[in-house]
Amino acid sequence: MAGDFIDIFRCTLKKRQTNLTNNFSIVSTNFGKVRVFDSRGNKPVIISVPDGPNIIEHHNNLISKLSHNFRVICFEFIGLGYSYPNFKYDYSFNKASLLVINLMDILRIEKAALCFSCSNGFYAIKTAELFPDRIVHLFLSQTPSINEMVKWTHKSIPKVLRYPIVGQLVNSFSEKKLAKTWYKYALPKDTDKLNFVNPAIKMLNNGGCFCLSGLVQGLENESESVLKVLEVPSTLIWGTKDFTHRRTNNKSILEHLPNCEIIEFENCGHFPELEDTNRYIKLLKERLTT
Repeated sequence: MAGDFIDIFRCTLKKRQTNLTNNFSIVSTNFGKVRVFDSRGNKPVIISVPDGPNIIEHHNNLISKLSHNFRVICFEFIGLGYSYPNFKYDYSFNKASLLVINLMDILRIEKAALCFSCSNGFYAIKTAELFPDRIVHLFLSQTPSINEMVKWTHKSIPKVLRYPIVGQLVNSFSEKKLAKTWYKYALPKDTDKLNFVNPAIKMLNNGGCFCLSGLVQGLENESESVLKVLEVPSTLIWGTKDFTHRRTNNKSILEHLPNCEIIEFENCGHFPELEDTNRYIKLLKERLTT
């Protein structure tokens, strides 16, 4: 995309000040360097991706509990957190799916369940469409149809971010403001938002990135794309207290996943996997161990 060079350039100027102890690493992929947490072991594999500006640390509780039964891979998608893009990455569904498979190959993972949310969910669907033999289940959160998601971006994302180059420039100067504003509307009113805001701001202060403009422009470019997966089981978890998705039709996901199971979490906002972790894990266990 036209504005990608701005994100690539500014990321080269950043200095990662990030946790690489224990199970963390920076993995060089075909599309850029990716920050990864790997619980390791020989258990069934779950690959989880934070929904920016969330990062791996937002998933600590989820990872800890899932690790009892699964090998958990949690990585920050390129353009988010401490994962920086190179010139081969363009935020397209195809490149994103190839990134997932590239990372699986590097980590020597034959098959995995994918736990992706919001627009990242389309990357998971595309991966399952192209590589159905590698994906055992799709667990999505807050992912409607492409058409519904494009409508959502027009309502929820500042218009200027949708314009190439200008959007990337504005994004580069407003990452912290975008992050704080996002949590304000994405979470229920009674949620302690500092538990979400503080790790995100710390990440941005320590060399992380939140390339929202690239993500949105990539989605706009895919607005006419056709996605459909029949072979891979799928489940959509939907937080009904997500103000940003209050008018989004969650059943529209059936356009891409005709056999998708849709489960509503009535007390959750945009991050049901983090807001009601115990219920989320219970669902995963039931569907992956039967």
